[in-house]
Amino acid sequence: MKRFVRYIAILSVTAAAVSCFGIDDENYPELTPIEITVASDTINANLGVELNYTGVTVSSTLETTYEWVYGAPKTGTLISDRTFDSYEVISSSPTIDYTFTKIGSYILRLRVDNGESIEYRFFTLNVNSGYDEGVVILSNETSGAGHLSFVKTLTSEEEARGDQQVYESIDFTSDLRNCTAMYMSNETVKSEAVAGLLIATADDNGTIYHLEPKTMEIYTTVRMGQGSYVKEFTGEYSSTSAGLGCFFITGAGEVYRYDMQAGFTSNLDGEFNTRMKRAPLMVNRTRATAASKCSTFFFTQDSVYCRPTASAGVRKQGTGDYNVINAACLRTGSLAYILTQSKTDATSYAIFSTPASSSMLRSALTSVRTFTTDDLKMDSDSKIVNTQNSNDVYYTYNDAIYRWSLTTAPATSPAITLPAGEQIRDIAVNFKGKPAGTTGEDLLYVVTYNPDRSGDKKGSLYVYQFSDDTLVKSYEGIFYDPVSVLYKYRLN
Repeated sequence: MKRFVRYIAILSVTAAAVSCFGIDDENYPELTPIEITVASDTINANLGVELNYTGVTVSSTLETTYEWVYGAPKTGTLISDRTFDSYEVISSSPTIDYTFTKIGSYILRLRVDNGESIEYRFFTLNVNSGYDEGVVILSNETSGAGHLSFVKTLTSEEEARGDQQVYESIDFTSDLRNCTAMYMSNETVKSEAVAGLLIATADDNGTIYHLEPKTMEIYTTVRMGQGSYVKEFTGEYSSTSAGLGCFFITGAGEVYRYDMQAGFTSNLDGEFNTRMKRAPLMVNRTRATAASKCSTFFFTQDSVYCRPTASAGVRKQGTGDYNVINAACLRTGSLAYILTQSKTDATSYAIFSTPASSSMLRSALTSVRTFTTDDLKMDSDSKIVNTQNSNDVYYTYNDAIYRWSLTTAPATSPAITLPAGEQIRDIAVNFKGKPAGTTGEDLLYVVTYNPDRSGDKKGSLYVYQFSDDTLVKSYEGIFYDPVSVLYKYRLN
């Protein structure tokens, strides 16, 4: 780099001489250029298997030297920002012959020098474990035996090779029984990355399995105790004092916190002092350049609750003359919405809003709209997801998928109708994690159960695209009765 800077300085001096003395600039020598051509800006390597990469072509009339380095992006930055935390030299030739021993996504940089010019080329390097990115489905046999299935999002190289995509059972334990819920987290606490995939069960001990998401290996297990189990996970928050906590409600409606760093649960029933009906997940970013957040949110028959930070404590707002039906938030925006029904008139409804941020439920709910209908297409059991692809949310009702704009009455006709006989169990979107500016979230994943399907595995995955609500692909009869689905995004 010093030689490159020196050449720039020489150029500046020479240019001044040309100007002062009237020298013909056609006689001024140009630095010999370097041209770099690559097959792709993304390179994939398998963990523990030597990568033999030959996808770069360099053109220069002078002899060139090479330097390949790779490293993790600086905390708080994206790979596309090209800012290393630190890096390691792995090759000094046009090719790479190197075995990577750490899973994740990294910055890979090629430096080419011909003595006169220097050129850089940046890549995204994915070191893959086999379970890096895809759809995870949790299901149960009729006997209660639990299973974790995985439908992998293949890279272009994997697809061209015809690699395996569907893993019908990941055997991380032989004790998995009566599965109930899943949650995935990828947060940073005190510059330390904290990631985990939580698998909850209603077995004899209410066991929670904490998996390492990159390898699907057990990090730890926690037992709730006989008669207690996770019914539904909601959001999380982190702080320097309290670390990272994920919240959930039990089958009895009690609120708990799971410590993602230390691996233990805390009963918060004394703080909330009530039993919750639902704990929907609020995935939100306040603007397109902000990082995404999974907020905590709960509701009872006629009140909504949250616990946005450790210091803020529990916040509660009542819905007055209305009972809560369900709640959701904008994917990109600053508001969450609560759909309610009159306690005295079953055809009368109201929509309230609250900030979808640290100010959530700080003040009384704002009335957004009232309407009447005798055929509302939503209830408290409806599963709701949002997407960067649309300002609407998608939700389940009577084994169909509907859209809701949040500020108007829910739709009366489904946006997506499943094949006959398919009973919807859960839905998810290809949420890509917390980084700001993340694009995508264009696919909806629907897991179903069909009691009339032949064979033992009666569960299926249907994939739809949000742009036109059409079916992209289906994987039929590949798991048992599903209880939860989520998109496992790639982690560093």
